[in-house]
Amino acid sequence: MDDLEETIEFLEAHLISYIDTFSQPPASYVENGRLPHFTIPCGNGLSNPAKWIKKLDDGHVAGYSTEDGPHDLPHVCEIYATPKHTADPAEPLPHWLHETLQGPAPGYATLLDAVKDMDDWGLEANVMQYRDLNKCVIHYKAQLDHTHSELKSAIITHNQCRGRLECVRIAEQVLHLVGEPMHMPTNKRT
Repeated sequence: MDDLEETIEFLEAHLISYIDTFSQPPASYVENGRLPHFTIPCGNGLSNPAKWIKKLDDGHVAGYSTEDGPHDLPHVCEIYATPKHTADPAEPLPHWLHETLQGPAPGYATLLDAVKDMDDWGLEANVMQYRDLNKCVIHYKAQLDHTHSELKSAIITHNQCRGRLECVRIAEQVLHLVGEPMHMPTNKRT
C-alpha cells in the first residue's frame, strides 16, 4: 500500500505543478493586454482568448490560453495594425513614407526603429510585412518581365517559321492531303 500512496502523492505533486504552470507567464511571455482579439481554437468552432503572448521577430505572435498546459505548443498567428476609425477617410501613404518603406536599408531601419519605439506590435508587423511583400512584388515582376520577354521571342520565332513555311509554298506541296484523315503515328517498340 505504501507504493500506491507514494504514486498518488507523486501524481498529485505533478498535477499541482501542471495546474500552476501557467499561473505565471512562460519564459519571455507577457500577460495579454495588447491583443484582445487573439483567440486560440479549442475545438467545435469555439476558441479561448490568449492569456500569455510573445511577439516574434517575423510579425507573428505566439500565445497560450488558460486551457493550455506546459506540454502544449504555443499557438502562432499573424498580427496586424488596428485601424483608427474616424469620420475622415484614410489618406494614401505620403510619397516620402512610401519611398522609405521600399527604399535603401538605412532609411527603412530608421523608420522601423521609430515604429518599434511606439510599442505597437501590429503596426511594427505591418511595416515589416509591407517591406517583405514589396520584395516579393519586385521579384515576381522581374519573373513576369522575363517570361513576357521569352513569350515575345517565341512569338517572333514562331511567326518567322510560319513565314518560311509559306515561302516554300508547303500548302501546294501537300495539297494531296486535303480531306485525308490524319492518323497519329504509333510508336513501335523493337
